[in-house]
Amino acid sequence: MPPACPSRRRALAAGAGAAVLLLTSPAALTGCGTPTPEEPDPLESPAGRAEGDAALANAVAAAHSALAPAATAFAADRRAHATALRAELHRIHPAPVPSTAATPAAAPAIPPPVSSDPASARSALTQAMRAARDEAAALVVTLPGYRAALLASVSACCAAHAALLS
Repeated sequence: MPPACPSRRRALAAGAGAAVLLLTSPAALTGCGTPTPEEPDPLESPAGRAEGDAALANAVAAAHSALAPAATAFAADRRAHATALRAELHRIHPAPVPSTAATPAAAPAIPPPVSSDPASARSALTQAMRAARDEAAALVVTLPGYRAALLASVSACCAAHAALLS
């Protein structure tokens, strides 16, 4: 038959376990790594970059017929990335998120300048692909679940485009 009064060791262990649970539960329940209203959402930058990359790729496709198939495919994928990232941002922040990164969404109306040299245009496109790949890959380890998977997909897609264009 167990003793009527628990031992001091068991009482301290139970108290320590309860304290850990109470201290960690609020952090676990506050949104699984979603940013606070004071800090910008980590997906803002990749979303803006995707919109800018799509505009660059469209400009390269228009200026260089030899690069058009690869640039058009990259533009389509980057538009899809921007759409998916903006949808995730809207899911987390249903109201419009005031940020400086949200303004580039309107900027692609003016196509970015593209070099008349096909090699330079290819290089600019490849650099954009690699920068997007690196940015997304760096953020993957900092975000939870779906957001990390979304950015891992973006990084893999940009890596594939960069490998095909190189």
